[in-house]
Amino acid sequence: MGVAMQGLVGIVTGGGSGIGRATCVRLARQGVRVAVLDVALDRGQNTASALTQDGASALACSVDISDASQVRLAVDRVLSEFGRIDILVNCAGVYTVGTVDSISERDWDSVLAVNLKGPFLMCQAVVPAMRRQGGGAIVSVSSISGRTTSMLAGPNYVASKAGIIGLTMCLANQLAADRIRVNCVAPSTVDTPMNASLSPDQVTRLEERVPLRRLATADEVAAAIVFLASPEASYITGETLNVNGGAFMV
Repeated sequence: MGVAMQGLVGIVTGGGSGIGRATCVRLARQGVRVAVLDVALDRGQNTASALTQDGASALACSVDISDASQVRLAVDRVLSEFGRIDILVNCAGVYTVGTVDSISERDWDSVLAVNLKGPFLMCQAVVPAMRRQGGGAIVSVSSISGRTTSMLAGPNYVASKAGIIGLTMCLANQLAADRIRVNCVAPSTVDTPMNASLSPDQVTRLEERVPLRRLATADEVAAAIVFLASPEASYITGETLNVNGGAFMV
């Protein structure tokens, strides 16, 4: 895989922490030049600095992916610095808990803006460059919550992650002729900063629902993402890959 990915350019949103950071590290180890996008510039710079210290090529951009103008500026910068875009990984996201009675309209809009509108805007921005190059790969992060019942997640989060699966299938169909593959991963709960607020009791209840009896690590999810982004997955598109320890099977 490493030789095949050497010199490619990848964008990772939410690259400052969690699954995004782990994905940046794995891509860099494969020889991919990585653009680390994060709403918090310091987090993005921290990841990019760690990659460059290991000998990789990396840059950091601060971007609110729910803002189309910021997305376009970030993509333009990547093209200016690296000359091409081969891979887009949509990792940035926010998580909420709640019920239909407790989620406000503002809660709904803010989560959908980051988790669903953001990946759409990112895809829309990189597709022209990928099309000019003759192809590319897009991988987005959905969730087990978008595939089956959720124990904690709010309806806004669940809807956004189900939307990612639908968006993936739609774009995979529309972009296949351009040799742009579009896939997503659907992890169960992952041991990342996003879930640091979960209580020990909540973590135990979540682990009990998983046949492997533990949460996923960010690196385990990143491994699946990098596979889907690589030439090893050249005949896979429109797919949702479950990374959930057996918690949801089809």
